[in-house]
Amino acid sequence: MTEPRVGPEAPGNMRTLVLSNNLDETREIISSAYSPYELSVLGNPKDFSAWYAEGGFPGITVSGLQYGAETLVAPQPLDSYLLVCQLVRGSVKVMSPGREERVVGPGQTYVLDPYRKFRVHWAPGARMTTVRLDRETVELAAAEALGVEGPLRARFELGGPVSAGAARTWAGISAAVHREVLGEGIARTSPLVASHLTQTTAALLMETYRLVTDGVDAQRPGVVAHAAVRRAMALAEERADQPLTLADLALAGRVSPRALQEAFRRHVGTTPLGYLREVRLGRVRLDLLAGRGRPDVTVAAVACHWGFGNLGRFAALYQQKYGEPPSRTLRG
Repeated sequence: MTEPRVGPEAPGNMRTLVLSNNLDETREIISSAYSPYELSVLGNPKDFSAWYAEGGFPGITVSGLQYGAETLVAPQPLDSYLLVCQLVRGSVKVMSPGREERVVGPGQTYVLDPYRKFRVHWAPGARMTTVRLDRETVELAAAEALGVEGPLRARFELGGPVSAGAARTWAGISAAVHREVLGEGIARTSPLVASHLTQTTAALLMETYRLVTDGVDAQRPGVVAHAAVRRAMALAEERADQPLTLADLALAGRVSPRALQEAFRRHVGTTPLGYLREVRLGRVRLDLLAGRGRPDVTVAAVACHWGFGNLGRFAALYQQKYGEPPSRTLRG
């Protein structure tokens, strides 16, 4: 393994798995630790370095991750576990295609659930810690929190804690988990203590971050189930580059166009076609970020690929959403 330019020592009982300047080596090892992912250096490749370390007890893994250069990471969905990420230094921009985008700074947290597609744009030198929980543990806790039979397929919004009090409570349980992992806590040797701490952590997760579930919202006569919105969203995300209509989205949701519009206003705060437009704007941005430095990539071509025929209107929408013209995103 090559000698790194940047690489903190692993604290306590955490074990360093990556300490390298080699992009391919880093991609291979971290793909094994998390999930298969794409790793691109957006800055000077000579500045690239990576550090990754982890440790834990049965039920919970704590890890630390740092990149020395401006880096774009695009993993596959995590599938079997959930991550609560906290920035220690620097900043990252988390992008979930067609859904949400958020810039996260030191001390702030966000949740990556097992089902979410996402990309993370790392500023040079950014460092984070993560708390990893198994999907089954999380989904049993979600079912218990909502009073239904579990496990329950649970997803989370990218936003931070729902309140300042919730943030403080999560900080307390996170600190306890870190102490158990980094020190000589009894959770490392006592399965009973490890189980209780894991379950408590999962339960507090439900109270700290905004939970999104399929088909669990309270039902009222004449109100479309939340699942209809999710089905329409899934189609919008899967076929965002195709000419979808309101009728197409309603068919996917298994409801009438009018009922789907009402459901979107209630659950999402927008219209089905407005949501589709947001999906497409998100895809455009990801393609522009990935196309930096490539002379064959143009704003017009990317916009047209995602269904924006009126470039003037597209540019105005893009500026309004991201605070910069698309040409600036492409130039970097």
